[in-house]
Amino acid sequence: MKLSPLVLSLAACAVLTADPLGIERIIVSDAADDGTSMISDSNISGSNQTFSAKSIATLSTQANMNPYSVIAYSPSVNFTPVDQAGSNEPSYHDPIRIRGKSQSGPGGVYMIDGMPISSNPGGGKQLLDMENVSSIDLLKGYLPADKNLGFSSLIGKVDMNLLSARSRAGAEVSQSFGSDDFMRTFVRLDSGKIGDVAIFGSFSHLSSDKNKGSGDLTRLNGTLGLTYTPNNAFKAKITAIRNSDDHHNYYNLSYDEAKDLGSNFTKDFATAKPTVSNDVDYYDWNKQHFLTTALLGEFEYRPTSSDTLTIKPYYKKDEGDYWFSKFDTAAAKQRVMDWRMEHDLYGATAAYDHEFSEALKAEIGYWYHKQLPPGPPSDQIKYKVVNGNLVFDGYAVLSDNDYHILQAPFAQISGTLDHFNYVAGAQLQSFKLGALESHTFGNQTGAANPDYNAAIDSTAIDPWASVDAKTFHTFIPSLYLGYAFTPSTTAYIDYSRTYGFDVNLFPTYISNRDTFKAKNVTLQQLWDKLDLELSDNIDVGVKTTIGGLTLNPSLFVSFVQNKQANIYDPSFGVNYPANVGDALGYGAEFSAYGPINEQLELLLGLSYNRYQFTQDFKSGATTTVDTDGKQLPDAPKYMAKAALSYHIGDWTLTPSARYSSSRYGDVANTQKVDAYTLVDFDLTYRMAQFMSSRNALFRLTATNLTNEKYISTINAADNFLAATGTASTYQSGAPFGLFGSINLKF
Repeated sequence: MKLSPLVLSLAACAVLTADPLGIERIIVSDAADDGTSMISDSNISGSNQTFSAKSIATLSTQANMNPYSVIAYSPSVNFTPVDQAGSNEPSYHDPIRIRGKSQSGPGGVYMIDGMPISSNPGGGKQLLDMENVSSIDLLKGYLPADKNLGFSSLIGKVDMNLLSARSRAGAEVSQSFGSDDFMRTFVRLDSGKIGDVAIFGSFSHLSSDKNKGSGDLTRLNGTLGLTYTPNNAFKAKITAIRNSDDHHNYYNLSYDEAKDLGSNFTKDFATAKPTVSNDVDYYDWNKQHFLTTALLGEFEYRPTSSDTLTIKPYYKKDEGDYWFSKFDTAAAKQRVMDWRMEHDLYGATAAYDHEFSEALKAEIGYWYHKQLPPGPPSDQIKYKVVNGNLVFDGYAVLSDNDYHILQAPFAQISGTLDHFNYVAGAQLQSFKLGALESHTFGNQTGAANPDYNAAIDSTAIDPWASVDAKTFHTFIPSLYLGYAFTPSTTAYIDYSRTYGFDVNLFPTYISNRDTFKAKNVTLQQLWDKLDLELSDNIDVGVKTTIGGLTLNPSLFVSFVQNKQANIYDPSFGVNYPANVGDALGYGAEFSAYGPINEQLELLLGLSYNRYQFTQDFKSGATTTVDTDGKQLPDAPKYMAKAALSYHIGDWTLTPSARYSSSRYGDVANTQKVDAYTLVDFDLTYRMAQFMSSRNALFRLTATNLTNEKYISTINAADNFLAATGTASTYQSGAPFGLFGSINLKF
């Protein structure tokens, strides 16, 4: 086992204990004693939930880098990572579904302090260490106008609230270790307030072997934050993040392999380098490395007690490579692909709030967002295998893509009147898809140089596969209405429209260019028919508190239009992804959370979800795929999850379990995956004055106690039909794991 991170953390402890610092109470580690619940309802409406520092400390995995691992205990949230670290795999999409829906296009689910900083594909999916997060807002029902941001909002948002620089000096050091040579070191230093400025800096290093096959994971993360508060009227916050993610991918099972998990649960890529030409099954040709830089700002000015002006600029740059093997039944067509990515996004929100009275608060604002593809891809290189070596074989995709630009003025009013609480808002959104200039020319590589700029300069633009920019103009309303029958019981109804866009048309056309050209169909003709996917969502529910326990039953429905499906179009005589689908989602949720008594706290989530197309689709001139009423892929109908924390003295015992019913891997529901139940156990012991620290927390965590063999993620797009030849793939989940950690606060 590597000891360098452990030595580093102990050395940091020695330095810190040499001159003890005055420290304020640190919420994340002291959460078990602060009297708060795992879930807080402050500033959250309807079925949405805020996971407090206590839930982050209790439910976050030993990796402490993925917010989805915490919100996985909410009803209707389906997130089961492929490994114990909680890494998002693969790179090209977020493996999370909320109420059956998956995120569309190059949009990301999470935000930081209300800023839509995430995107797909690429890196930066674990930008924050959870020790630097004060709480997590899960917005899966009602989505207010000032949070309905990013390239896509179809399934809702996960908003991480940063733990800013503290006003008093302090430090935190933690060290974790466990199964598969897992090792993580985290250090955070707070300067305390020095004049008008407070600064914090943190560093984390995580390494782990894969839990099956060959390969490993390494993550480095550095965060620097500054807060400037010269007076009560002005506050500025700036955060810089540098993240490196370097890991090998896990093998994707076919459906036949997934049906026999007893034999294939540990199947992975070959460890030995192949010696046969065109054999692409090798672990070191299936990996990814991304380097991500993010800058976030928040500037708040309060000229009066009733007025607030807030400006939030953000920027992210992401660059790296996603290597994957492209298997084919014909060995001559098997290739190793290098999807090279270098893109950025930036934007800002500006909002002005005025409080006329308790009954009327108004907000007006403007949002601007600009991001560069991939999404769709622009730079994918092919390599063929000759005598075990990779040989450049041209481009699978070579294009010059313009920025996507989204912008929207928004307005919102809210207030409380007698027993009523309301929020009404709207956006008028402009959504511009950037123009694409293709240089691929189908099977003709068109370039003999693996350098992207040289390849672009040396090849002509393909008029068949190039398109102009396209803009959608959309009205996006939202409304929340609550009525308090008593101080502890509120009924509510809410409505919000969410949006998204899949970018599958361009790569589909490139892969089948010869077929489209033979039919005299240009990409521009199909591009002109694209439309924005919209979902109108309604929630009805009740929240009531009995003792310390909050109960929240609710019903929900979503009416989805323009959902993309890969259909046969008789007017062109070809198959392609088109926005012609209507879908319906509906279900019921029940959550219960809070202390049962002084020693026992419960977190429970139950859900029933239906998400389905409401029509069949033509897959050929004379064939139809039966999709009407069929559950969409990787969307379990039933889920149940529960965590129970028992506090006895300085000990806390937390058993937890998550159940998922059977799922399907295709929209025709012919590929069924079995149900599973995962059981975890967490044991913590709190000690004061250990190694001169103010507080020490020792933790032992066992994951998948029963060593359940299950499918974690199904890689299946909602819009591709089995009849079109697009096969779903399946990733087996993580086996039993045992992990320990020590966390010291000074």
